[in-house]
Amino acid sequence: MSEALNAIVRELANVAPDAAALVHRERVVGYGELDGLADRYAAALVRAGVREGDLVPVSMPRGVDLVVAILGILKAGAAYALLDPAWPRRRVDDVLADLGARVVVGEHGIPVPSRIPTGTLLRPVPVDPGNACCAFFTSGTTGRPKAVLTPHRAISRLFRPCAFAELGPGSVMPSAAPLPWDAFALELWAMLLTGGTSLLVDEPYLSPVELRAAIADHGVDSAWLTASLFNLAVDEDIEAFSGLKQLLIGGERLSAPHVRRFMTRHPDIALTNGYGPVENTIFTTTHRIGIEDCATDIPIGKPVTGTQVHVLRGEEPCPVGESGELCLSGTGLAIGYVGSDPGRFTTVKIGGVPTRVYRSGDLGRWDASGLLRYEGRLDRQVKVRGHRVEPGEVERQIEALPRVRACAVLARRNASGAVDALLAFCVPADPADRLADLGLDAVLPGYQLPAAVLPVDAFPLTDNGKLDERALLAMTPPTGEERDDVEAADPLISRVVGVFAAVLGRTSVPADVPFTELGGTSLDAGRVSARLAAQLGRPVPVSRLLREPTARGLAAWLGRPPGDPPGQDPPNASVPLSSMQVGFLTKALLEPEDRSAYCVSVWSVGAPLDLSALRSAVRAVHHHHEPLRSTYAAGRSATATPGSHPPPDPLVLPEADSVGAGVAALRRVLSAHLDLGSGEVWRVAVVPLPGRTLLGYVVHHIAFDGWSESVLAEDLATAYSAVSAGRPVELGTVPGLAETWAIRQRELEYADLPAQRAQVVSDLRGLPELVCPGAGIPGAAAPARIIRQVRTEGIDPAGATRFTVLLAAYARALAELTDSTDFGIGVPVATRSDQRLDRVVGCHIDMVCVRMTAGGLDDWARAVQRALRTQDVGFGEAVRLVNPPRSRRTPLFQNIFAYQNNAKPRMRLAGVDAELIRGGYLGIATEILTEVWEDSDEVLRIVVNYRPDVIAVGFAERLAARFAANLGDRDDR
Repeated sequence: MSEALNAIVRELANVAPDAAALVHRERVVGYGELDGLADRYAAALVRAGVREGDLVPVSMPRGVDLVVAILGILKAGAAYALLDPAWPRRRVDDVLADLGARVVVGEHGIPVPSRIPTGTLLRPVPVDPGNACCAFFTSGTTGRPKAVLTPHRAISRLFRPCAFAELGPGSVMPSAAPLPWDAFALELWAMLLTGGTSLLVDEPYLSPVELRAAIADHGVDSAWLTASLFNLAVDEDIEAFSGLKQLLIGGERLSAPHVRRFMTRHPDIALTNGYGPVENTIFTTTHRIGIEDCATDIPIGKPVTGTQVHVLRGEEPCPVGESGELCLSGTGLAIGYVGSDPGRFTTVKIGGVPTRVYRSGDLGRWDASGLLRYEGRLDRQVKVRGHRVEPGEVERQIEALPRVRACAVLARRNASGAVDALLAFCVPADPADRLADLGLDAVLPGYQLPAAVLPVDAFPLTDNGKLDERALLAMTPPTGEERDDVEAADPLISRVVGVFAAVLGRTSVPADVPFTELGGTSLDAGRVSARLAAQLGRPVPVSRLLREPTARGLAAWLGRPPGDPPGQDPPNASVPLSSMQVGFLTKALLEPEDRSAYCVSVWSVGAPLDLSALRSAVRAVHHHHEPLRSTYAAGRSATATPGSHPPPDPLVLPEADSVGAGVAALRRVLSAHLDLGSGEVWRVAVVPLPGRTLLGYVVHHIAFDGWSESVLAEDLATAYSAVSAGRPVELGTVPGLAETWAIRQRELEYADLPAQRAQVVSDLRGLPELVCPGAGIPGAAAPARIIRQVRTEGIDPAGATRFTVLLAAYARALAELTDSTDFGIGVPVATRSDQRLDRVVGCHIDMVCVRMTAGGLDDWARAVQRALRTQDVGFGEAVRLVNPPRSRRTPLFQNIFAYQNNAKPRMRLAGVDAELIRGGYLGIATEILTEVWEDSDEVLRIVVNYRPDVIAVGFAERLAARFAANLGDRDDR
């Protein structure tokens, strides 16, 4: 019998190809289909460079594609390492550096193709069961997560056969655990190695609401819950378990009172406690719980198949009843940590025989009945919601922040002794800093986030000079008596505020502060979800609370009647991206060094800025505009998903001695990578100058356009001025992503898309590329620009728009300098035809290609009108329809012409005017980007931006001069 995971799945596919292996939303995938998809994807991976023995990181949400990728990697003879798509970018970068992978699958690297190509399949790679199949991640003491390399047989030992649960064909189990954790492997492989069905859950975890739905809709009969999630469900909705045959719980110390309540209510559901560090793969011991176990601490049981547990003091075995360190051996042991660190893996003599063991750091003892009992830890390590956490790792990450001088992270325990939250006590670098908005979401995964950051002047010490943890915990302020003036006329907001407060143990909470900023954890969110669902008689998904994190926002969603269009989400509660946004996202994934979509604004403010007010203003604007706080992901479809991602914390750079030096410093900082997959869409920085301040920000084009420039500047100014004056920030209401998506879909319902598509093909088929004479400078990086000015006098003839005249003059200049009579010019078009989008920050543009052939003004005016009549066909779709020959150049057009006639941005911060400093772009998407700006009613400014690595500077200068000359050149500079 094979012990390799992919070989076992193949065996099951041969026996029962039509049996359901996976269910995700409405999609059901049989074992035969899954095995075939994985075969083809394995071949695609090998073509992408994956080799036998490689470790391949995968960053994707739960779904069929994820499982296909996992199996495909195994079939290629490699091992997978699942990254959490919600991890902060810094954590992802650390992990990728440690893994040293050649190929990354998913959102942070190569996306799984929407259609896996057919073709020659990969010849099966023989896999030794001792070879690595995956890497799990666990907390490390260095501030970086450690990857634990696990062999195939360590997983298959648990399920072939399974001694602790009844699993097999007909079993259905949800997969909802965090992907990097071995609990996800438990949920997935418990089904795929026994012929059962894995139900892939979209929600962050298996809440009582999700569990109820899974049992009712999909026949789930088995489930795994951490002790914390189990306690939550018992407290909030004990009936949610009805219908289960068996339940596995563990990951942290169990609460006997919760177990007793469960067993009293559900005596027919088999309840099993599972214990085991990740280094011994999923479970080390299990125990079928009986009601009699609730009288004391519940045992962790007996070793699973293939595992031995040794209770040692040093290297000597402890007698029954004596406490010692739990040392583990057998086929469940991991190969080790990625890298050279042996960690706690060592060799000891067991019965005189040298034996490889893992010294777990857990304390335990054998009792007289032959059961193991857990008795705590040798070190500071704690379990938070089932995740192993080293407080020292969290401390190091927080102490790396410039606003923190020192940090001590302590565990807060509940009545049963389990850790329910972390508290971070911090000594600020500035004693006046209350450490609000530290932006910890950007550096710590959710389970490591402290429930509160508490500033202290100094750490209390014991008589022997050690940290006095008891005194420090005593400094925790009592749960607040915070009150908010919630409108009595809005009982729904009052209800949500009341539930927030009850869950958080407060009298009241503000209605406009996100739940996580009030100290709420993901488990607390589950309690809110369950209580509101019970009170209102309708489901309230945890994911909805995470997207509408304030009491007011959640109440607004709850108040929308079913079917109300603004409240309806597109499929998967994520909004499909537009054609332009898909292009921006694809480039960001495949060319992360590219900066052509980074939109930079720099303002010179005539006074020093109040940084606290600026931080509050940025936060208000960030929460106001959903595109700024969304994640952008490419899976089976490219989507934006709103979330409660933290706002950018304005970076304060050293004082500069000149505006030029300050602008250069800002551009360096603002050009750093933006991680769209984790919600890092924009960045803010300031540079002090004598008597004034430079304020700069960068927004990714996927969430921004030329119109947005004015909106964002005005909203920042409004918020800053309100905060400075002590007034509430009032920015009005704007449509969210779902509503803007719905508005655009309704517009497209009235568009004659078939006719537009036919015209695109007719007009653009056979369009040649434009070739510019001369050669660029290899290796030249940043775009360069040439500037000319022309007067407006005489360029607005009757019968033609100014735009048409400008484009015709530009096309004529290109034709004259390149000897071309047939070429394309890209022209941006706005998609903001609905006035509800006037105050929205977002990407509401697309591109049309205007085909310019020999002729005069009238001919070019007709070409422009024909192109504009096809603007409902997105540029990406146009490329697919025309299917031009591909090269490294932009398809259809290699240059863009933009008439920049948006409203001029203005910013007045608390009575102080700011001046916009327009600099060059960090990057451009095509070889040439020519713009015309209205400096005044009498003067136009021509800017020819070009890539000096492919366009000769002489040609760019001649193009600017000829364009200006064609308009009537005056006042060159």
